[in-house]
Amino acid sequence: MEFILKLHSFLRWALVLLMLVSIVKAAISTSGKNPYTPSDRKRTLFTMIAAHLQLVIGVILYVSNGWSQNFSNMSATMKNGVLRFWTVEHLTMMILAIVFITIGNIRSKKMDTDGGKYKQILIWFGLALLIIIAAMPWPFRTELGRGWF
Repeated sequence: MEFILKLHSFLRWALVLLMLVSIVKAAISTSGKNPYTPSDRKRTLFTMIAAHLQLVIGVILYVSNGWSQNFSNMSATMKNGVLRFWTVEHLTMMILAIVFITIGNIRSKKMDTDGGKYKQILIWFGLALLIIIAAMPWPFRTELGRGWF
């Protein structure tokens, strides 16, 4: 299980990097002067694939670590900050971020103009990145006990 946790931790940085590249490219290109190229399409697709892979790995960790059992006593879970984070907050926020990434990917494909495609990526991936940053178990949150990798 340690390998899966390390994989999940490593993949988060790959996902964040893909998202940052997509967001920066979209911010620069939203004016519509830059064409939306096949490499842009592939990057957004790979970002969505990485997000969904993170979800699958996260669900495996969630079930194998027993976090799902905390739903049986939600009163106690909600009073404990660490249990609440892993049982409710991290899970909910990351699923929401993945939904936003998926929406951004789908909506960008449906846009007629290159500027519109970039705008959808900028909006939806930007919102998803904010949520991901808020839901990460950062090393300075010592009560969560996670490092950078």
